[in-house]
Amino acid sequence: MKLKDYITLGNLLGGFGAVLALFLGSFDWACYLIYIAYVFDVLDGPVARLTKQYDTFGGVLDEVCDYITNSIMASFVVFYAFWKNAHYPFWLAALIAAFPLTFGTLRQARSMDKPLSYPCYWLGLPRPVLALLVLSLINSTWFNMQSEPWNVIGPASVALLTVVGSFFHLSKIPFCNHSKRRFMGPMAFGRFWFLGLTPVLFIACVATGHSRWIYDWLMFSFVVYVSLNWTQIPKEDTRRIKKYIATGELELPLVHRESTWQSRGLCPVFMDDRLS
Repeated sequence: MKLKDYITLGNLLGGFGAVLALFLGSFDWACYLIYIAYVFDVLDGPVARLTKQYDTFGGVLDEVCDYITNSIMASFVVFYAFWKNAHYPFWLAALIAAFPLTFGTLRQARSMDKPLSYPCYWLGLPRPVLALLVLSLINSTWFNMQSEPWNVIGPASVALLTVVGSFFHLSKIPFCNHSKRRFMGPMAFGRFWFLGLTPVLFIACVATGHSRWIYDWLMFSFVVYVSLNWTQIPKEDTRRIKKYIATGELELPLVHRESTWQSRGLCPVFMDDRLS
């Protein structure tokens, strides 16, 4: 066990703590702990690079902890939200929460059979993205409105998004990730905007007693990512990813890591730029 592995275990223990919080009736802390777990999930990579601690065990441990927290533990939080907060029947709340659990498990099994990533991209919707998106939705103003008919429409739409998003776990649609890539154009702006503004909004919301607003911001951020990330995938990458899925062959140099490629527009998906 190396330092990075203990950081990774923080992800696992955060998810476990979330379920314990539900047993104590603290839904708010259950959600906080899933987000805290994600912080550990993000930090283990930089710690590994700073300490130069690389091994196969760390990668496997990270994937297992990610699966347990974001597919298993987070599903209990989703169940609780629909059963206790939205007052859905027990069986219906369980059915909704079973989707991220089931499809997250199938994604885990697939990843053990064949890699589900391409450099700078995930193939299929990542488990943490769905978990954090759904958690932001179930804490948002949209989900918790009291006036009719929004008190019915809000939870029902979140349930639908949870189910549809779960199916995307098994898709081969590429999603931009943050690992060792060059951030350019809208992606660079989005990273700066999200990482810079989120802590400021969190402090402001806590100070003013409007804690739900931070979830509204997170909901907006994740919806934008899931909806628009495809616009930042160059045609060249799309071609290479399709070839990789079909043959397993990786073309070098990598567009977003090892080349001098620059997009000629804000939506490189529409640009037929080639490597220079």
